[in-house]
Amino acid sequence: MSVLIVGAGSLGSVYGGLLARAGHDVQLLAREPHARAIQDAGGLRIESGGREELVPLRADWRPARIEPAETVIVLTKTPDTEATLEGLDHVREGLRLALSLQNSVEKDDVMRAWCGPEPVVGGVSMVGGTLAEPGYVRHTFNRSTVVGELPTGTSARVERLAEQLREAGLAGVVSQNVLGAEWAKVIHSVPAMALPALTRFTLHQTLLSPELSDVYVRLAREGAAVAAAAGIELDDAPLDFPLRRIVAAPDSEAVELVRAEGRRMEEAGMTAIRVSMLQSVERGRKTEVEAVHGFIVRQARQHGVPVPTNELVYGLLKAMDRTFS
Repeated sequence: MSVLIVGAGSLGSVYGGLLARAGHDVQLLAREPHARAIQDAGGLRIESGGREELVPLRADWRPARIEPAETVIVLTKTPDTEATLEGLDHVREGLRLALSLQNSVEKDDVMRAWCGPEPVVGGVSMVGGTLAEPGYVRHTFNRSTVVGELPTGTSARVERLAEQLREAGLAGVVSQNVLGAEWAKVIHSVPAMALPALTRFTLHQTLLSPELSDVYVRLAREGAAVAAAAGIELDDAPLDFPLRRIVAAPDSEAVELVRAEGRRMEEAGMTAIRVSMLQSVERGRKTEVEAVHGFIVRQARQHGVPVPTNELVYGLLKAMDRTFS
């Protein structure tokens, strides 16, 4: 298939590089230094599964030079999405599948507004990547990429997409309840993004910490209460993280479940994962606080659900975000 990755930073470059390595025709729309480095090298340097290689693909930073594609995967930072898509109206010619793997639920509405409802499918990414330098990305974390029809159900096109992801070395999974999976990912992302961003810890250090794992539980329980008030049945199975068990368990058991996930990551050698929000903070760039933390707080206010821990974390992150460009 012909694939356009819109917002090829660390994670977008991982998807683009692995799909290109599997034989797909891939374009990346990336920041200028990254795109120039790829052009100069004749491809993207990607480190995945213990090996590094140069994968030929196309990259540019100028939307007008991007060609139409059958499949568009959006991975910009959420504050940049609408402005970026406005420059890509010409790409919609021949578009068959549009998928946002951003950390958001509202992302699907943004995609529909850009290309209409027909091409849009739901998706969740549990993949990790780090942009080591322009033109060079490390694939650090390879759990599920979940796809499905919105709000529920499956189809031949999402089954085929999941198969193509698996062929590329990504764990493609089809969910019958992808909206529930999107909510579960956001609820998990609230602590999994905020706590590393606030402490500068890696993800596994955050989960292992007795103090931070306790905060994880409080944030996740509040998020699950909001989902219940909104009528959402959470689906955490494709995420490979026991979110529903954590929010339902007694306090000490819930904390231990979180810490067990940290140990599991440590035993698997996944000790260098610096989540996207932490990377943004370290680079002084705007974060996804509104799409993730702001979404839960807004939904909580709409449904009358008290979320004091989420409100506190949201306020801290917003204060930080105001200092970034």
